[in-house]
Amino acid sequence: MPIQAYVFIRVLKGNANAVLRAVSRIKGVKSARMVTGRYDVVAFVEVESIEELGKLVATRIHRVRGVQSTETAVAIT
Repeated sequence: MPIQAYVFIRVLKGNANAVLRAVSRIKGVKSARMVTGRYDVVAFVEVESIEELGKLVATRIHRVRGVQSTETAVAIT
């Protein structure tokens, strides 16, 4: 059963559009949107395992230029 999660992303000032474009192209990211509030971008991801989710966030999303921090919420239903 696939793992689905929301990745909440804070970006450095002035980088939201570039981060949104880059994150949207990452394999496993089903959608990404700029949002208001505490975070700047929210990505909905779907992967095959928790390990794959960790790798996606740590080695792909965190390496996007302009990403300051992330918080991940795994969907449970």
